[in-house]
Amino acid sequence: MAGNMLQAHFLDVGCGNMALIQLPDRTALLYDCNVTAENQSRILGYLKQVLGESTHIAKFINSHRDADHMRGIELVHAQHPIDVVWDSGVTGTSTDTPEYRTYMRLRSQIGYTEIDSKKLWTFGDVVVRCLNSKDEDMSDANDQSLVLKIEYAGNSVLLAGDTSFSPWKSTILPYYGDRVHSTILLASHHGSRTFFDDPGDERNYYVAHLKKINPDMTIVSVGPNVHDLPDNKAMELYEKYSSGSNKGNKVYSTEDKGSMRLSLKEGDGWSLTVGVDS
Repeated sequence: MAGNMLQAHFLDVGCGNMALIQLPDRTALLYDCNVTAENQSRILGYLKQVLGESTHIAKFINSHRDADHMRGIELVHAQHPIDVVWDSGVTGTSTDTPEYRTYMRLRSQIGYTEIDSKKLWTFGDVVVRCLNSKDEDMSDANDQSLVLKIEYAGNSVLLAGDTSFSPWKSTILPYYGDRVHSTILLASHHGSRTFFDDPGDERNYYVAHLKKINPDMTIVSVGPNVHDLPDNKAMELYEKYSSGSNKGNKVYSTEDKGSMRLSLKEGDGWSLTVGVDS
């Protein structure tokens, strides 16, 4: 990878989530993981191609402890040793699954940091902000997902975890306001309607957060599932409130386009390449 560029790889891992972030200095961050028996060879092969042999991953950032956000992390660690785990510290709802037990063993083995909302870190010219994390006022573990905004050279990518409208309405937007604006949005919860559907409002969908984010494009990480995801209404809203690339593209899904590579380039905007692991 050339210098003066940040790359985000949105991996096609079915109905799950996995995003590899490569910083300009080649530091690697992995946001979520869903390596399965079906995609293991392809995904591990792609990571090796992109990162190189035995290259470390500086941080595995687990948005929340659902299986489709941490499955197969031990396989990634065996190929690309992880230096430290970041998560919210929220137990989650899948404690009886093998994925959960494997994740917690690895977390204990390599060490972890429970990160708080409203924190930021700098990696050279890159700023990583945590917009959402553990919140005792939120009863749903999904709504305590780590939401990250990664900023470089005037552009940014926003990783929304599995959040619904609720933390955006109650805490994120009131605190950050216009600062949530991002170039590329990784949509919440595989295109679920929960990102917009406020049960307290039977007539309208909540879209104030997406209006403020105002992404050029929205990426939906999704694959075959029994939950009817992505939701048609959610996709309609993402299409409506994404402003569009210079080619007019607004919403892509990994199910349709395969894995994608986003490049944020110093002095030269951004580009998105699809089907990069085919």
